[in-house]
Amino acid sequence: MTAAPAQRPKPLSTRDEAEMLLSRIGETMVALVQVFEDETRLVRAGKFSAAAGLVSEKTNLAARYLREFETVKANAKFIRHQVPELVEEMRRAHASFRDILSRNLRTVATAQSVAEGIVRGAAEEASRRASPHGYRADGRSQPAKTASRPVMISRSS
Repeated sequence: MTAAPAQRPKPLSTRDEAEMLLSRIGETMVALVQVFEDETRLVRAGKFSAAAGLVSEKTNLAARYLREFETVKANAKFIRHQVPELVEEMRRAHASFRDILSRNLRTVATAQSVAEGIVRGAAEEASRRASPHGYRADGRSQPAKTASRPVMISRSS
């Protein structure tokens, strides 16, 4: 299956259109920041299921942000000439946005790493307990097998 071709952003023709576009991007960034902060708070509190519930909202907001930003890129010269003060304001907002996004990504990555470590440790423990313990013919203990069995995880719960 192939993705539908992306629509070309509509050319802007007035200062009001440029202002409205930058305003929408600002509103989308504020909404994304709120979702990032909620997700970070929930992950730090260990409420992973609740944090996972934010994925669709975050995905929709991110898609809207990218679509709007494509329009900005397609009309960059026009916007820069029509509303230079808003362009500078948007640049400052983006710097703050990147910092918040970076903190969110670090928190989520840390939680993922911890979860993977817990699952790996549980799998090793299950494998160790399942392997036979005994003695060889010469009376020495049997060396433990180092290969672990796979563990299946259900992400639906």
